[in-house]
Amino acid sequence: MSVNDLELKTFKAIIECIEEGSEKPSRAAIAKELGLSRTTASNYVNKLISSDILEELDSESQGRGRPGKPLTLSSSKRYAIGAFFDESDWYLSVVNLQGNPIENLHYPIERMTIDSFIQVLIGGIQEIQKKYGSQLLPAIGIGSPGVIDRKTGTIIKAVDLGWRDIPLGRIVLQQTGFSCYILNRYRATGLGEAHHGQGQGVKDFIFIGIGTGMGSAIFIDGKLMFTTNIHTGGIGHIIVDPHGPYCSCGRKGCALPLASTDALIANVLKSLKENPSLAYTPLAQRYSTEKTVTLQEIMQAAEDGDAFARQSVHTVADPMCQIIGHLITIINPKKIVLGGPMATTGTYYVNYIKEKVTNDYLTPEIPIVQGSMDVYTGARGAASLVTKRVVELTFHTPDTWYQEQ
Repeated sequence: MSVNDLELKTFKAIIECIEEGSEKPSRAAIAKELGLSRTTASNYVNKLISSDILEELDSESQGRGRPGKPLTLSSSKRYAIGAFFDESDWYLSVVNLQGNPIENLHYPIERMTIDSFIQVLIGGIQEIQKKYGSQLLPAIGIGSPGVIDRKTGTIIKAVDLGWRDIPLGRIVLQQTGFSCYILNRYRATGLGEAHHGQGQGVKDFIFIGIGTGMGSAIFIDGKLMFTTNIHTGGIGHIIVDPHGPYCSCGRKGCALPLASTDALIANVLKSLKENPSLAYTPLAQRYSTEKTVTLQEIMQAAEDGDAFARQSVHTVADPMCQIIGHLITIINPKKIVLGGPMATTGTYYVNYIKEKVTNDYLTPEIPIVQGSMDVYTGARGAASLVTKRVVELTFHTPDTWYQEQ
């Protein structure tokens, strides 16, 4: 079914009424809100219901009288796929149009190469396609590592992985037939927090993800900020120490080599190797047998009060405190949400940042909180890129999402 521009705008306005209202509206309420006649509003609603985008609920289930049946997005007829990459695993979610998960799937990557990164994702998509068929909207939202060209779906560079110019969107489209909406993985997680986590009900907040890479999602008046097609939220390459180590991007003193999970583990291993006085610490005992330590072990030692582990965490947290302080000064958000492996492994890291930023920048009114512990938050956020475009995908209208600002 083809639609013209007026129909497209009206369909989207009706869906917006349903999504943003505190109560599920009836046809009459939508007509009043949009300034339409009841007949016109009802005709539009009928088209959305017949297209499996909307459904009418029993008025009795809402505790109301019979005159108007509440409308809601379909809960069981149309679905969207979201995918999120986390260090060495793909997490995929199938969600309904309300954003609620129908199924979550985990696909580990046994040997991390560009080809396996792509093929494991495609295998997961194809498995879902076989199961859900025509109920799926013909697109996938992807939270990918690196700097992303939204228009082409290309990973321009993923510095922490050493990748450049990976045409992820084109390859996924060729092998699955689904178009792609691709964002940096931590921006996708920010969307997940906005819809389902710590960002719910907060119009102005910043999500920051810290792992082997770093990224942020800035929400202003309830909308994810896009300033250009490519660069927004790349905090890993903010220079925090002009005299610091060289970053793999070629510059000195970026946050990435100073404040990532790789930096934390490397600092700990270097200290354990070079400082005999640490021989009796919990981490040294692990190092003596395994010759390595994990993020989880470092964070657990910090939680348990180990002074060496805590100082190591401070070393990588301090540059992040500096970045957060500047973001607060410039944007003045209502909340800061910290996610990614660094922030969601235990609580010591987030608590330290909360205390230091509050003291150094005198901002006790701005809460700094730990993000969702659910690894599928990023996948649900990526899926929201698809559900938001249900009208365009259903009625096959041109979709220029990359032009959004």
